[in-house]
Amino acid sequence: MYLMPGMSEIDVRSINLNLLPALEALLVEGSVSAAARRAHVSQSAMSHSLARLRELLGDPLLVPLGRGLTPTPRALQLRAALPAAFEHLRRALASPEPFDPRTSARTFRVATVDYFELTTLPDVLDHLGEHAPFVRLEIERFSPDVTPALVLGDIDLALFGASQPVPAAGLRRAPLYQDPFAVMARKGHPAIKRRLDLDTYVALGHVLVSVEGHRDGAVDRALARLGKTRRVALRLPHFMSAPIAVRSSDLLCTIPSSVAHRARELFGLRVFAPPFELPAAQVVAVWSQRHDDDPAQRWFRDLFFSGRALSPRLRALVRRGAA
Repeated sequence: MYLMPGMSEIDVRSINLNLLPALEALLVEGSVSAAARRAHVSQSAMSHSLARLRELLGDPLLVPLGRGLTPTPRALQLRAALPAAFEHLRRALASPEPFDPRTSARTFRVATVDYFELTTLPDVLDHLGEHAPFVRLEIERFSPDVTPALVLGDIDLALFGASQPVPAAGLRRAPLYQDPFAVMARKGHPAIKRRLDLDTYVALGHVLVSVEGHRDGAVDRALARLGKTRRVALRLPHFMSAPIAVRSSDLLCTIPSSVAHRARELFGLRVFAPPFELPAAQVVAVWSQRHDDDPAQRWFRDLFFSGRALSPRLRALVRRGAA
């Protein structure tokens, strides 16, 4: 007597996949000897497979009827379902489909801060419009809350400053480029003539962009090594707000140079080199290990790591970092 267990009682991970061709042959042929010929095995081996399948599925599958065998209702159900199951398994195990950016309508999700939107997004959109016209982008605000989605692969790529901590488990992290700092000031600033010196720099008020919410930054640490300090008159959480604040005040803002040069294009600000030594800001890319070998993901990451989708200035920084 055979009892039919519920599907939840069968651990599919313990099933010997070699039994599946035997099951298909038995259900199609309805005969042990014919199934053995179809599967190119001995009749004894097929009988052994039938016994194991009966035990596994809790059903006789084939029962005597006259001089032959007839399938049970459970066997008929399996015979109808197996072709689709085999096709699904074949697709799952097949090599990934090649990715063609010219025809793909893939959506890529990027977690980042507004630095990316200000310095990189316009050039990325231009590149996609020309080379991948149906690809879509979704931008998420980067925060520690998006890390689980990044690990799971629900977010394709994260771009942010190296100072922001991100758990490493399940993630790949790689430097993208180093962006030197620059100083923004409004046109016609009464205290600045042709160049910006250190005494003028520390005497003026400053805008601090702190994505993490810190009350000081790399600039303050560099000044401290010189025995100097600055007065932060305005602290902001967003890069895009800084040029607006500088344009309408006598405040200075020391910011990654790609932001400063974009602000000069958009708002007509003046841009100076810092009047003291200041380490460059490092931009990093982070993605899920699950996406390491996905052709679409590799193509998307390469837009940044090759610099192809970046401005000429950022492309030069990428190549300098790779040299």
